[in-house]
Amino acid sequence: MKRRIELPEVDQVQLPHVLGLRPGVLILILLIIILAAAIFFIAFFPGINKGGRYVTFRGQLSESGVVIDGSYVGATGYQYFIESGNHEVALMKGGIPYASYTLEVDHPVFLTWLFHRTMEAPLPTLSLDKDSKNAINRFNLQEIADASAILSYDEVTRIRPLFSNLIHDLEALGFDQKSTQATLETALRFISNEAMLIEAKDALEAVEISDSVRDLLAIAEQVVNTNNAGTRLGLASSVPIITPEKRSLSFGDLQLAGFAYPQTSFVMGRETDSQYPEIHEAGVSVDVPSFVLGATEISQYQWALFLEDNPYWEKSNKDELMSKGLVDDSYLEGMTISSVFVTSRPVFNVSYHAAQAFCTWLSEKTGKEVFLPTEAMWSLAALQQNDLNYTTSLSPSPDISGGPVSLMGGVWELTQTPYIPLSRITGYQESLALHEAFSLDMQPVVKGGSYLNDPQIITEHTVGVIESDACGDQIGFRVAWYE
Repeated sequence: MKRRIELPEVDQVQLPHVLGLRPGVLILILLIIILAAAIFFIAFFPGINKGGRYVTFRGQLSESGVVIDGSYVGATGYQYFIESGNHEVALMKGGIPYASYTLEVDHPVFLTWLFHRTMEAPLPTLSLDKDSKNAINRFNLQEIADASAILSYDEVTRIRPLFSNLIHDLEALGFDQKSTQATLETALRFISNEAMLIEAKDALEAVEISDSVRDLLAIAEQVVNTNNAGTRLGLASSVPIITPEKRSLSFGDLQLAGFAYPQTSFVMGRETDSQYPEIHEAGVSVDVPSFVLGATEISQYQWALFLEDNPYWEKSNKDELMSKGLVDDSYLEGMTISSVFVTSRPVFNVSYHAAQAFCTWLSEKTGKEVFLPTEAMWSLAALQQNDLNYTTSLSPSPDISGGPVSLMGGVWELTQTPYIPLSRITGYQESLALHEAFSLDMQPVVKGGSYLNDPQIITEHTVGVIESDACGDQIGFRVAWYE
């Protein structure tokens, strides 16, 4: 039998009380506090710290801009997080505000990071005068005109619903039938590819269209449909026999020789395939008033005389000119402009706006109306010459006895005619009139090719186009004037 071992008595261990609380109770309280803090910081703090709602904004007009408290946030139709409080909202289209209101957003706090609180902003009414409505309509047309430069679309460059936007806004703005018709006829003249055609046809299915609009759609379909290859469009080139008379324009050290052409009618262009872009050269009957065309392109020396009176257009002021969209970064590059040395080399790397400024200056100095020639004026001068030589350098022929020199080659020459993709086959004069009526941005037609182009490809019928602020080392101009 084992012997019983007697253990010594010891005192009972007692944990100290804190704040008069037993340790177990204290631990329980701490756990409750930690849990409450976790719930607060997880469920409530994010909402308290940044309260607000995801608001969907709506507008009467398509793809409107949303401006909140003076800051642009995005376009209508999308959600944006708006902090709680009262906010001043303005809806804009084409830079024109058309509606404004005060938006009140409350302050939800519970699990806002997990469950987004949303709301829809009210649909405001339009508040526009006639000029603002016309400006918005012009903006929509300009969007279509700009898109015509894109000939194909892919996953990166996606087609926008521009015709749908146009038709929606025409109805929302309350334009009458006549204005709506003119707008649609203008827009359809800028169709340059199949994607634009499909989008236009889909958009027009929802509205009643006139026979003229239907005819324009049919013409556009004929042009972009490759199955129509072989079909011919346009009149055959025809020009009257003209013997232009020598003229001159001068003031101070500036001397300009020119040739006078009488008022006449002729066919500009040729018969061509009914495909884009070949239809740019389709023959059309045009009328031109009597005018005088410069015998040579404006030279670097003549440009130097212009700069002496107009330092605003100096190369040193390029940043200012660029900020106003008048030139691009290539303005006057590659030349040493000086009035000390007389040269006949044509000025280049000038924009359409710069050329227009030169014409304005020369008009003021001479008292004559000086301007960039129209495409028709330039074509008449080129077509009536029997021996139209192609200038393969920047040194024009000094012999001007046979008419204007360097019409072909030298530099591409700016005209005052806007580029409209389907103008040659949808009524040339009417297309130009519509472009002017809606004050669309100028994308000037350029003619004649440059010394670097292939003379076997560039003809007097070739049509080029540039942006109005573009300055190219193969772009120059000559002037015309009225007697």
